[in-house]
Amino acid sequence: MTLVRRFQVAPALVRLIRKERGSSRITEGYFPPQSGRTSFVRVDGGQCHLVLVTSDNGAASEERTEVPRAHGDALLDVCAGRAAYDRTQVALGNGRDAVIDRYVAPGTVDVVSVVFDTPDEAGGFPVPPWFGPEVSTDPAYEGRSIALQGVPQPGEIGLSNAALDAVLDLIEPRYGFGRYAAPSRNGDEGGVVNALRRIATPQPEPTPPPPPEPEPVQAHEPAPPPPAEAAPEPAPPAPAPEAHPDTRIDDVIESLSQALGAAVPGGEAARDDGTPAFERWTVRPRRTQPTP
Repeated sequence: MTLVRRFQVAPALVRLIRKERGSSRITEGYFPPQSGRTSFVRVDGGQCHLVLVTSDNGAASEERTEVPRAHGDALLDVCAGRAAYDRTQVALGNGRDAVIDRYVAPGTVDVVSVVFDTPDEAGGFPVPPWFGPEVSTDPAYEGRSIALQGVPQPGEIGLSNAALDAVLDLIEPRYGFGRYAAPSRNGDEGGVVNALRRIATPQPEPTPPPPPEPEPVQAHEPAPPPPAEAAPEPAPPAPAPEAHPDTRIDDVIESLSQALGAAVPGGEAARDDGTPAFERWTVRPRRTQPTP
């Protein structure tokens, strides 16, 4: 046996939660009610179940039997009434989950439900600030009544700053890491969650910046003189021109000529045939300039 507590919830908060967490479409077809029992067929995606609910003093027990999808579609055609809603499951903390049902047929209404195992758990449940008025004792918000009699008219549900802030805390841990957005870069605030948080949180009045302090006047130092240019190094002296080899040969020949002439007494001696005994060598002129 389980206990269910139901609450109204503001449509804007449901829209924000569904945008970040997604939802799944469920269709239920209800048969005419019987004493203490409710039977209906539920189609959830590719699964189809025939459900029998027995109620006793506010507690309910549920039995499910899986049936083929074709049989489920046939049962939906003979049901007395249908209801279709988009369901989103959220974690409230401490191992407790809540389901948000946005009914889209036969009308529009938003209901959040929490299931408990014992009356003590149901009585000690701390109601989150984003929950609206409780409708646990109003049968108009049960799935059977909505399918057979239509949706109730809850009227306008107030949206407080505490409710919006609680929803942002609920979805912010996953925001930016699921399939709807990427992690923000460089720690910049962006996206619908941070924008709503800035709207929900009052911002302090901006304080004007202090006037800038005057910069101290600094004396201009004279520029250092440019470095003196180094004097060019003197060019090495050109090597003395080497004496042409022909000049040395001329000196040797002239010295030999003088020595040989001095060795003959009386200068040039005459032979018996009248020719001089010694003929002085003819010295060719000295070439002081190299030949081209």
